[in-house]
Amino acid sequence: MVEGVGASEIRSLLTDGLLVPSKALGQNFLVDPNVANKIARIARQSGCNQVIEIGPGVGSLTVFLSRYFDSVVAIDLDRYVFAPLTHTLSSRRIENVALVNADALNDDLMPYLQVDKEYVLAANLPYNVASHLIVRVLETMKTVRHLVVMVQLEVAQRLCASISTKEYSSLSVKVNYFAQSKIVMRVPPTVFIPKPNVNSAVVEVVRRPERNLTPSEYRWTFILVKEAFSHRRQMLRRSLQRYGGGTLLEAAGVDPTLRAENLEVEVWIRLGRLAALRGDA
Repeated sequence: MVEGVGASEIRSLLTDGLLVPSKALGQNFLVDPNVANKIARIARQSGCNQVIEIGPGVGSLTVFLSRYFDSVVAIDLDRYVFAPLTHTLSSRRIENVALVNADALNDDLMPYLQVDKEYVLAANLPYNVASHLIVRVLETMKTVRHLVVMVQLEVAQRLCASISTKEYSSLSVKVNYFAQSKIVMRVPPTVFIPKPNVNSAVVEVVRRPERNLTPSEYRWTFILVKEAFSHRRQMLRRSLQRYGGGTLLEAAGVDPTLRAENLEVEVWIRLGRLAALRGDA
């Protein structure tokens, strides 16, 4: 049985000055081994044998991932966490974790992965960049077939939102284009140090079969999505006016009096294909 990383261990690191949470990097360290173990077990149910972790911190989740997976690639931008993280792993004699100092939001992570393997991403993501990281992984890392990520509850609700709800957003459309997602666990602020001012949730994201869109059609689809949701209170015939408005909507068989939150991803794709074909975008 793996020994979890609890609050006393993290407080000791903080007291000794070996760990300083970075507000700029959105660091909140998980101190509840039960929550960490649950996340790792959900990730294991993906069927993948390899796992990526972004933002491992001092290893609260990493130690459990090492138990359930053949190998762990732990990626962190903050080089200062590597000393306490290495101590966490070595004190538990964990040897199947590769530590990578990289910027997951901007660096190419594929060189750190095996091209012939499928991966699951399991992480307590930095809250200030969580949605951007999820989209980037879905767009650029096809070998990642499954994600189990802890994010701010408000972000989780947007990731998993249904159409015609206030949470449904351009992020909802983008994630639904690539995957199916659902909230699998809610997490209170009390399981973190420092304690955040928001509730959290764990979201499971399962990649869909790849859609058959050209790069041009994909680009136009999300030009339209971004434009419409930036004016979400307006009817589509007005919010999309610069891209054909009523003419484009009529050609796609879409009611021009609807608003952005009323359209499923398949309808956005239809609009994107038409816009690309017509050159309206």
